[in-house]
Amino acid sequence: MEPSTTICTGAVFPAVNVPVTVWIVRQTNGSNPARDAAEIPNLLAGANMILWQSGLTLIQNGPYHLLNNTNWLNHIDVTNPANTNLTAMLNTTNSMGNAVELYFVNMLEGGMAAGVRWPEGIAIASGEDTAHTLAHEVLHDCGLEDIYTIENPDSSDTNPIPGPVSEGRIPSDWGGGYYLPGLTQRSLVTRLIMRSGRFGPEPPLSQGVCLPRGTVCGWRDQDTNGNVRVLGQAGVGRSSVRRSPGSY
Repeated sequence: MEPSTTICTGAVFPAVNVPVTVWIVRQTNGSNPARDAAEIPNLLAGANMILWQSGLTLIQNGPYHLLNNTNWLNHIDVTNPANTNLTAMLNTTNSMGNAVELYFVNMLEGGMAAGVRWPEGIAIASGEDTAHTLAHEVLHDCGLEDIYTIENPDSSDTNPIPGPVSEGRIPSDWGGGYYLPGLTQRSLVTRLIMRSGRFGPEPPLSQGVCLPRGTVCGWRDQDTNGNVRVLGQAGVGRSSVRRSPGSY
């Protein structure tokens, strides 16, 4: 393995099998499903290759289910608690925390979002890197938060994370790997599975797969709506896991 490819070291965790129920949305007349059911096993396997860092393994619970509702194929305003369309889809069933409910749809936020996690379930849009998105959203279900490399992508001054990696910025992971001299904190954040958003020449989100031991300094959401970002320690590592994933 090349130096600086990871920021975590080996550890042993209790193995936790996580049941998942699969729901595929298609048009009301039963045509054009958002996902080919034959793809689901490989998607789960790809997500598990990332989730092993936390000891989690996703296991499909029973056969997949089909939802015939054209209105549920495309969703906008997905972070709004008053979104009745998304709520109705996610309330198709209630697993009472005993399984993670996965809903495969065509599009979220006009193609700007790949996945979204609500307490009632996880919606995944069609597209590439779906396994990565699935792992990211499952870790949200465990209590982890997003981390960003810049404050505002819509501003003329995006205000990226400044400066190099240091012990104070990765307190639980300092000494857990080799960091090349001159490595910036912004570059390190691009390695994380909980990185959200991509700006400029940064590597694709799918290349970020690391789950650190503890918190990492970066831009994080100050509120649940994601309207304001603050620079500080973000709960993106194993120390921030609060619960086993499950939908309610």
